[in-house]
Amino acid sequence: MTDWFKALTSIVNHHEPVADPHALPRAAAALLLEMAVTADGGDEVELDVVHEAMATVFGMAPAELASLIDQAHQARRQSISLHEFTRGLRPGLDPGQRAELVEWLWRVAFADARLDKHEELMVRRVADLLGVPHAEFIRRKLLAKASSSKAAS
Repeated sequence: MTDWFKALTSIVNHHEPVADPHALPRAAAALLLEMAVTADGGDEVELDVVHEAMATVFGMAPAELASLIDQAHQARRQSISLHEFTRGLRPGLDPGQRAELVEWLWRVAFADARLDKHEELMVRRVADLLGVPHAEFIRRKLLAKASSSKAAS
């Protein structure tokens, strides 16, 4: 599950150098944070899943991770659309990595053991913007749901 995050930190644009090596990880973090606050202003359990996911997959020092998450929060608050985050992620990730990002979004959505209609709509929008096929969207939803059910037990 962590391969796509690792790929984010090593992606180099084929046409020009990447000015900010944290741009894509920050975009991914911003999407996860946006999911966490989609319903009812953001439940702590959802935010905890975002922090846990980011800490696990990036393997950054706590201060560096905190800085990245703060930057992602700021970017999320200043954004006007999801497209701001997905436009760099779509070409920067392969199809499997984009599907993994969708699964992470589902995991955040299921973290509080309920799926709000706004959360489902957001995952659907992001999946469409990332070019994740509907069958993979559904498969990742079922995987995330099963994972959250096991964690709740």
